[in-house]
Formats: sequence, structure tokens, C-alpha cells
Amino acid sequence: MPELFRSFVAVKVPGNVADELENFLAELRPLANIRWVRREQFHITLKFLGEIERETLENVKTSLEPLKFFDPFTIELSYIGAFPNLNAPRVIWLAGDKGASELGQLARKVNDVLHDEAELDRDDKKFKAHLTLARLKNSYLPEELVRKLGTVKNFSWQCNELVLMRSFLKPSGPVYTQLL
Repeated sequence: MPELFRSFVAVKVPGNVADELENFLAELRPLANIRWVRREQFHITLKFLGEIERETLENVKTSLEPLKFFDPFTIELSYIGAFPNLNAPRVIWLAGDKGASELGQLARKVNDVLHDEAELDRDDKKFKAHLTLARLKNSYLPEELVRKLGTVKNFSWQCNELVLMRSFLKPSGPVYTQLL
């Protein structure tokens, strides 16, 4: 059986912003026993590729190379939301309006290039630029946590690079390795 690579294309969070996010999460973690994302997992997914074979992975890398660097734009994450919603959350995320359009355009480019050149399925879901903060097995959020989620400050940075990541799933959570 061929080796499979669980992969995704993303925009990473720079170190100084990751520091700020980590400080914010340090205030939230004691308020709820949920699976909070670790610092090394901070990113905005542009396209999830799933489990792909080595040959496909090489085609993906080649296809993405011309898109890797692009004209910089500002990303600003300034509000909290959840999938499917904050009343019954499974995923708590951070998003913002500034940079959302540019991230959407970048996600479409990635989707198109990988469909046309690497022969991957096109992702037809509506793209929602977000950074995952936590995952929940039950949908209960303590009132104090909900209040604190409403006080998020802005997290902002200049973005000009995308990355291809491999994800190893472990009981303690995913471990990411940058491939491009």
C-alpha cells in the first residue's frame, strides 16, 4: 500500500503574532477544558488536500511553486466565531474582514491550480478564512469563556507567502511539517 501524506495549503502566522495569540489563549485555557490549538498549529488553511500519495504530493509542490510568494497584503483577525455556531460550537475560530477578500482570492487560485495542474478535485465549499483556536467534543461553553471571547483584540500581520504542510495525527493532536 502506498504511503499517504495528509496535507493542506495554508498561510502561517508569524512569530510575533503567534506570541500575542499564545498570550490570548493562555487567558482562555483555564476557563474551559477543551482542546485548544497549540502555537505551532496556528495557520489559516487555504485548501485541505486530505490523504494524497507521494506522486500527487510532488505534483502539488510543483504546481504551487509559482504561487508561493505574492504581493503582500494585511491580514487582521478581530472577531471570534464557531462552526456551526457559538450556540453549539464544534470549532472555535478567529477571523477578520481585513485580508479576507485577498485570502479568498488566494484560496481560489490554489484551488484552480491544483485542479488544473495536479488533477485534484476542486473544492466547491464557500471559503471562510479563519484561524482555529479550539475544537470541542461537546458544545457547552462556560459563560465566563463566552464573555472573554467577546473581548478579542486585533491580531494583524503582512502576508506574502503560502506553505504546503503535512499533518501527522497523534493522540496529543496534529504535528505539522512544512513541505514547501
